[in-house]
Amino acid sequence: MKKNFQRLYIITGKGGVGKTAVAMALTRYLASKGVDVFYNSFFQDPERELWKTLKLPTLDLNLLSSAEIYIARKLNSKTIASWIMKTHFFKSLFQMIPGLSHMILLGHIIDELERNPDMVVVLDSPASGHALTMFESSSNFKKIFRAGLIVKDIERMHRFLADKTHLKTHIISLPTELSMNEARDLERELNANETGMNFNLNLIINDSYLRYCKIHNVSETLLPEFLKNKLDLEKAIVHEEVVIPHIDENSQDAIILKMIPLMEELA
Repeated sequence: MKKNFQRLYIITGKGGVGKTAVAMALTRYLASKGVDVFYNSFFQDPERELWKTLKLPTLDLNLLSSAEIYIARKLNSKTIASWIMKTHFFKSLFQMIPGLSHMILLGHIIDELERNPDMVVVLDSPASGHALTMFESSSNFKKIFRAGLIVKDIERMHRFLADKTHLKTHIISLPTELSMNEARDLERELNANETGMNFNLNLIINDSYLRYCKIHNVSETLLPEFLKNKLDLEKAIVHEEVVIPHIDENSQDAIILKMIPLMEELA
């Protein structure tokens, strides 16, 4: 495995900016390079048919299954863990404190990475606010519990994520002012964290018509007025960020397959 490949890639950003397409394309790119990589998306319904079509290597975990595995490892009993997870108390607890289940799943993924030093995970993360909660919750719970097994696990997570070779976080944005402002807000919030986690942040612009025109030698003077206006807005917004061009395909799997060669800069 190339030395500059990270152990965990987190793809986040505002809803509808193409996080899933980028995460799946990045997973396929890494797999093409011989990396033992797995895709995970824990905040939405699994798209197993699309996974199958793309021949995507997946780590098929969700919030509840991760919590059950975590409890089973702590109690050394799958049966007791299964019983606990079926109680109304724990179901209500996860609904009331979503950051707890997010933290447990992230911890589970880190545990799998530590068990297998060659393994890489691409995490199709929830949208910006939920992703921020996922990271902040570990510090919040550490302050609440102060000591014990959960705190030890949180400290282990922080040590793993503090290593600059372990984590790369891509914040995906559309080339619009609203989307870019939200992406930069998330970037500032993560940079201001006090956990010692090294997020290795990158802002990625997705679905750019400006980049599309440059690649395909499309003359801007021949475009309809609405696209000219769109390109003018992009010129004012996009600067030094990595930019993914608009892709002319009708199906999601076709778009993702065309995105794979573009993932080199993200890896």
